[in-house]
Order: sequence, then C-alpha cells, then structure tokens
Amino acid sequence: MGDRIRARRELRGWSIRYAASRAGISHTTWSRIERGVQRTDRYMVVELAAALECSVFDLTGQSYTPADRQLDGARIDAERVWRAMLAHPFAAPPVAGSATVEQVTRESALVRDLYGRCDYAGALRRLVDLLPVLHGVTDQRAAYRLMVPVYGVAMGSLLNIGYAAHAWLAAERCAEAAALLDDPVAVGVAAANRARVSAYTGAYGPARAFCDRAGADLDGSGAATALDVLGFLHLARAHHLAGLKDQAAAEDHFAEAARIAVHTGETTSWDLAWGPRNVALWRMAYQLDTGRPQEALRTAAGVVVAELPAVRQVYFWLDMARALVAVGRERDAVRMLLAAERVGPQHARSSTAGREITRGLLRRGLVATELRGLCERMGVSSR
Repeated sequence: MGDRIRARRELRGWSIRYAASRAGISHTTWSRIERGVQRTDRYMVVELAAALECSVFDLTGQSYTPADRQLDGARIDAERVWRAMLAHPFAAPPVAGSATVEQVTRESALVRDLYGRCDYAGALRRLVDLLPVLHGVTDQRAAYRLMVPVYGVAMGSLLNIGYAAHAWLAAERCAEAAALLDDPVAVGVAAANRARVSAYTGAYGPARAFCDRAGADLDGSGAATALDVLGFLHLARAHHLAGLKDQAAAEDHFAEAARIAVHTGETTSWDLAWGPRNVALWRMAYQLDTGRPQEALRTAAGVVVAELPAVRQVYFWLDMARALVAVGRERDAVRMLLAAERVGPQHARSSTAGREITRGLLRRGLVATELRGLCERMGVSSR
C-alpha cells in the first residue's frame, strides 16, 4: 500500500510535507507509511485517500469498507448527549455542583470553538460532561446564559451529523433556558434554533412562526445585539418563505436583512457570524433553491471564503457544488465537494445535500477517481 500511496502522491506532484498536511498527520508518519515501516488502520486510510483525492480501493487494492473514526465517535456521543439531556430537565430540582461559573464558561467557549471548526465529535464528547455540570451551577442565571449557546452547539452538532430528533430536544432545552432568562434576544436565538430543526425536516410553516414571534418581540428593541439576532431571523424567514413558495415575501426579508447587516457590519454575537457575508451566503442558497444557479455563482464571487468560520465555509463549498452541477460544470463541482470535505470532513461526509450531489453526478455518468473516493467516504454506492 505504501507504493500505491507514493505513486498517487507523485502523480499529483506533491511533496511528502504537503500531502501529510492535507491528511492532518506529520510528514515523518507519512514517510514511514510510504516505506512500509508503519501500518495504517481502517480510519487512517480514509484520511490518506481524502488527502490524495482518490478511492480507498486505489490505495488498498482490495475491497474495503471505509470508516471514519471521528464520525463513529460522534454517533456514539450523540446518544450519550441525548441521555444527558433527558436526565437533566429544567423542571427537576437543581442539583448543586462544584463547578464555578468561570470553569463552565471556559469549557463552554471550548465547545463552541470546536463546533465552529466543524469538529462535531469533539464538541459532542465534551457536551456529555458539560451539560450536567451546567445544570449544577449555583448561579442559575449565569448558567442559563451559557446554556443558550451551548444547547445551540448541541443542536447544530446533532443536526449536522443527521440526528434531527436529538437536535430538536437540544433546541427545546435552548428555548427553556432563554425563557428562564426572560431576555428577548436570547429567546430570538432559541427561536432560530427551533426554526432550523423544523425547516430541516420540511416544516417551514412552524419554522416561520417561531421566527415571526421572536422577531416581533425584538423589532425596535434597544438591547445589545438585538439587531444581529433580528437580522438573522429575517434571513431564516426568507428561507422558510422560499420553502413555502412565497418568493415576493422572501425578497422583502432579504432586503431587510441586508439593510440591518450594513448597519451592524460583521459581528460574532451568539455565534451567528452575522453580517453582510452571512446575508450573501443565505442569498446564494436561496437563489439555488429557486432555480437561479448563475445568479448564485455571481453572488458567490463576492464572498471572501477565507474570512468565514469553517462551519460556514463547508456550507459555501457545498452550495458551490450545487450551482456548478446545475450549470453543467460537473468536474468543478467535484472540486467543490472535495474543498468542503477538507474544511469539515465530518460535516461533508454526513451531509444529505452532499450525498445528493454525488448521486446526481453519478447519474450523469461522471467517471472520476476523486468522485469514486468521495462516494466511499460519504457512504454512497458508486456502482
């Protein structure tokens, strides 16, 4: 296998250092694998194939069922997070814990950072322990304020690996914490989370209703970050209205979101990554959903991808792939899918949209080593 890996790397014209950096391993480890000094396991070979943009079969020379160490771990911890949420309802009497607000604040920041980097396995693994601790913090108001973004991370992580029912419970816990805070801004964030899970399952009407109620409470509010959340709720409603086939109303919400974004600029409050870039990303997706791929590509041209957090970059590359398939540029679409996988492998390999794009490319008869390898890693049959 070391010979095959070396041949693939040299075919690309890449140095050992560069190839190893793409796989997330040291150059010495890569060199040892090529020389046959170090064996690989079923997880590492997937990362090597992803780095070389080829099929696992191309490296092993035999039938092989790929596995993903991180996704396997994320799926196990998704069930553990589910049990932790069930075990700690807000209606239960609080159980005093030993953790201080400062300790849980640091851990919450770490979990949010892991999510922003698309490391859902890492986020879920730490959430298993963090959620019970949060419910035991003596300063309950401080705990509730931390719970809103933390349960938001739980919702997003679970949803992005395909656990919609688990994500709904996390969104509900987020809403309960926000209600106990009695803060309309936090309630707006929670409403956006509930709406996201609803829209994911195609329930656009209820999703829009969540955002309408929260938006009405925030409209005209002078609270800090209220405009950021209000703008985000306008984007969400535009998406829901597109799903309900009301493009005129959707355009009105996009216009209002854009106006607010110009006023606020780029912000990081509540992990929304709110601002003009976010508006452009949502508009790009909206243009694709309404059958305008050329307009989506023009919108994408104005987005500075490097300035986006990793989780947003993955959505951008997946939407680029959708747009390029729609305009008949299939090979370029494969490159976009591979870019999404490099930025967020757990996200890209779990993505329903990503799988549908790869299936569509296969139906079009595209034959490419890179596509075959991607299908393996996504669990899509390439036969």
